[in-house]
Formats: sequence, C-alpha cells, structure tokens
Amino acid sequence: MGSSEEALDFLSERMPFCILTSQAHAGELPEYVLPAVEGREASQPFQAAARILYRKNRRHLLVTGLKGVGKTSFVVELGRRAAAGEFQFLRETLFLWFDTAHVGPEDSRGCLETILIAAKAFPRVVLCLDGIHALLRRANGGSNKPLLRSALQDPRISVVGVLPRWEYSELFAADADLLELFDLLEIEEPEEAGALAIAESAATRLSQEYGLAIAPEAVRRAVFLSSHFLLSERLPSKAIKILRQACDEASFERTEAGRDRASIDIDDIIEVTAQRTGIPSETLSGQTSEANWEAELSRAVVGQPRAISCVANELRVIKAGLTPPGKPASVLLFAGMTGVGKTELAKRLAELYSTSKRLQNYSMANFTEAHSVSGIVGVPAGYVGHDQGGRLINDLNADPYSVFLLDEAEKAHPNVWKPFLNLFDEGWIVDQRGLKASADRAIFVLTTNAGSNEVQQMSRDGKSIDEIEQRVISILSRVRQERGAQPVFPPQFLARIKQVVVFQPLDKTALREIAAKMLGELQQRWQHRRDQQIEIETRVVDWIGSQAALVNQRSGGREGGRAVQKLIANSLEAQMARMAARSEAGTRRPILQIRLKDEASFDEILDRSWESSPVHVE
Repeated sequence: MGSSEEALDFLSERMPFCILTSQAHAGELPEYVLPAVEGREASQPFQAAARILYRKNRRHLLVTGLKGVGKTSFVVELGRRAAAGEFQFLRETLFLWFDTAHVGPEDSRGCLETILIAAKAFPRVVLCLDGIHALLRRANGGSNKPLLRSALQDPRISVVGVLPRWEYSELFAADADLLELFDLLEIEEPEEAGALAIAESAATRLSQEYGLAIAPEAVRRAVFLSSHFLLSERLPSKAIKILRQACDEASFERTEAGRDRASIDIDDIIEVTAQRTGIPSETLSGQTSEANWEAELSRAVVGQPRAISCVANELRVIKAGLTPPGKPASVLLFAGMTGVGKTELAKRLAELYSTSKRLQNYSMANFTEAHSVSGIVGVPAGYVGHDQGGRLINDLNADPYSVFLLDEAEKAHPNVWKPFLNLFDEGWIVDQRGLKASADRAIFVLTTNAGSNEVQQMSRDGKSIDEIEQRVISILSRVRQERGAQPVFPPQFLARIKQVVVFQPLDKTALREIAAKMLGELQQRWQHRRDQQIEIETRVVDWIGSQAALVNQRSGGREGGRAVQKLIANSLEAQMARMAARSEAGTRRPILQIRLKDEASFDEILDRSWESSPVHVE
C-alpha cells in the first residue's frame, strides 16, 4: 500500500481526485436523479453500466455526451450505488475518481502511469477517468494508447472513461484494438420535466450550502428560462448554474450589503437569466411560451424583417436540437449593400447565442494572398509562431459556441476557403500543430457586398426573395480572384452554405427608425455618463431620417444606416460637445433640448447640407 499512497499523493498535486467508495460510505455523495425517458426506466443506464463492468472481456466503459448533460454525475452516482450494495459483484470494489481533463500532453504519460500504479495496489478497482482523452495525448502528436491497452488486460482493473462525443470519434472510433476493450454509453440531454427533477435535487443541496430557502417556483422558472434562452448550454447543468448564481448573488448581498436575504424567488432567477443572456428582465418576466427571437434580434436591426425571421428560425432549429450531426450549428451568408445591418445582426446573434457574448470577427479582406491561410490554421512547423497554432482552432476551443463573422467573404483568396470546406462539411478542423477543434456548435456568418447593385435593382422591380437569393448565388459563383482566374467560391463551397439571407435596401421609413434608435442610445449615454437629460423634438428625428434617405439615394444605396450616423455626428455631437465644455465651466443646463431652429416648413429645410444643419442644441 505504500506505493499506492505515494502515487495518490503525487496525483493529488496534479489533479482533483477522490475515493468515491469512501465518500459514499460516509454519506458525502448525494443521490443523483437520472430522469426516465420514454421506453426506459431511470435506473436502466446504471444497470447497463453494471452489466458492462461485470464482463470478463470488454468490461470497460466510455461515457459520452454534450457538456452539461450530467456525465460526471452519472459516474459518481454509479459509484454511490455500488457502495450501497445495489450490485453484489461490486461490493468489494473500490471506485477511484480522477479529474484528468486538464492534464497537459507533456504530463499525460506520467499521470497515467501513476494512476495505474495506484490501481494495482487494490484487489479490485474501477478507475473513473473524467477526461480520459487528455491522458491519451502526448506531446508532438504521440499517444498513450498502447500503455492503456496493456493496463486494461489486468482483470483487477476496470475503467470508466468520461469524454465528449467528438473526442470519442477521434481517439476511439477508428481504433479497433481499443474498441475491443470498451463499450459506449451516451448520456442524452433531458427534457424539461426530467431536468426539473435533477434541479430540484440540486436546489435542496444548494439550500443547505447557502442557508437560503429556494422556492419551488424559482426552480421551475430556472429550468424553463434556461431551456428556452440559454442556447449555448445544456440541461440540467445550465439550470443548476442559474440557481447557484442566484444563491451567490443573495449571499453577497447578505454578507456585504447587510441585506436580510433568506430565500431565492422567481425575480432572482429572472435577474440572473437576464445577466447571462442579455435579454431584458422585463421580457423574461412576461415569458410564458417560446422565445420571441424576432423581437430580440430587432433590438439591433430595423427594416430587415425577412433577414430577422430567417435568423430567428435558425435559433429555433438549433435550440430544438434539429441541426445535422457533425456539422456547424449553422452556416449563413448575409448578402446586401453596405450599411443595411448585416454586421449588427451578427453581433446581436452572438450576444444571444455565444457563451462569450462576443462576435469573432474575421475581416476576409486581410486574407487576399494564398499564404494568408496561415492566419486561419497557423504557420507550418519550423516557422516563427508555429507554437501559437491557428486562430480559428484556438477560438473554437476557447468558446465552442462562438459566432464567427467572415466579413467581406468575396475578397479572400480561394486557398483561404479550403480549410472551411471540410469544416462546413464534417464539423471539425485541424491546425498546423495537429490540434483539432470541433465546430458542431458554432455559427458561421459570411457577409458579401457582391451583387449588391443587382439586389437593389431587383428589389425595386419587385422580384421575390427567392429570385434574389438565386441571383446572389449565381453572382458569387462568378467571382474571381483579383490576380487570377480561379473562382473564389467553387460550387462545392457554395453548396455548404445552409441559407442565403438577403438584406433589402433601406427605405425612408427604415432610416427614420434607425435615427430614432441611435438618438435614443445617445440620450441613454448622456444620462448614464453625464447624468444629464436630453429632450429631442420629433421633427429632428424626422429630419435626420429624411435627410439620410436623400444621402443614401444619391450614393446609390451605398451609405445605408451609416448616413444616419454621419448626420448625427455632424449636426448634433459637435454642438453637444460644446455644451459639455460649457457645463464644465459652470454653466450646466439641467436639460439639453434638441430642436429644429428654423421656422420654415419641414420641406424647405429638408435638403440642406450638413454644414448648415437646422438642428439646434440649447
């Protein structure tokens, strides 16, 4: 036992581990409620796992599933049930659990060898390796599979490995020798009813941990809101995270602010969900059915109902889990003139979907040379920066639920799109280091201005959206590299785009709405940063919207919403900056009023140049 104790001491400095059997006997492992699904009892997966461990051959188990569905909890519960005597043949078996997911390639062999040394000191042991894939990878592309295969021949040892499905596909699915030793058990994401049972059990533990009563309605709302609005995570984990964060917030208020907090209610859950999703609490508090993604997307973009509807439907498909396996969550092409809202819609999509809430922006105009593909997949071995890997691979591994904006796609060199062919088809990509990243939960948005004049003309002629989309695809297929005849988008690439989303030219009504939106944001900024109220005359909004429409028309539609931004900058912000300077000198006005200073009719002042703007700040 001496070598075993030394091995465990060595491992304790490198990874979390525990003896599940001892903790179960001490009553330290809470019961995990695995929900029943149609045609299957709740205990059936545990019975299936026990049957695998009972075998003389192929007695090792791999547990896979999406992050957050309860893979680790399942393994811990298996150990608890074994210690409780549910399975007679496991009564004298020791369950050792190791969190190996963060073991580096340079340490993987040493850690695996030490784990096996510890295991061999016991007459019968089940090694629960949470993150077994990390133990199999060595530096410079090496593998520890031979060591694992050899160790698994020992009849005293069984292994229960936990890993994501894509890691199973890469490390095990193509290895016939390993597949002869392991069986596979996949944990599915539960429906809301099943997740509620798990969340209720977790709420009981959280209540004891924080000394807070958690209302049953709060638990139900946490499951419902997380199910419908947190698309980048999975039940039951995301509901439990909301409950824990609500408890953290209440505990902080009780400790630091001295507030008498004794319970968690629905309002606490709504507030936490609003923080995590960016959706206003007012919207969440009135939510009784499916999320209104159109309304949430419309907060960023106006005048594009068709585009918003297309993206909202994509979110519903993703949320329902109906996306094809082994492919990105979605690949969209936003087509239309500049300034019509393509980038703004992508930003809002990232706020609603991505874990980081940030849009990963790739300006494809920076990838015009054949060698610039290295900016995507990294530079070859032997060149400076090889160890940094590929940006796309790093971004995907940092946030698998990223939204990528591939801006001005038609400007990239054709070679740059070659890695995306496999990425859009198979859902994975490898950089020059050999590091693999999965994109099966990422959304890719390509934007293009190609064919924008045709889009504008066809819109004026009343052509259908389907006709315009087909014209855009036809135009893209004819785009050629600037210094060669090679097509930028070959047919097989265009076939991998799930949907073309056409953005219509902005009319006078849309530009007026944009003006109202931007001026409202201006009011909020001044109220927040300077504690100063701004009143804006309705005629000012009308003038800016109408003037922007004229500017956009004269530019051939190339200004779009940027015309509104320029008008506000030229006609308002300079005057407001002068007012701010005066207020700092001691002549602060409690309210700034913005109005049209001329007494002439609106039509008479409509076509004035920006330099002689009739907008006046006082």
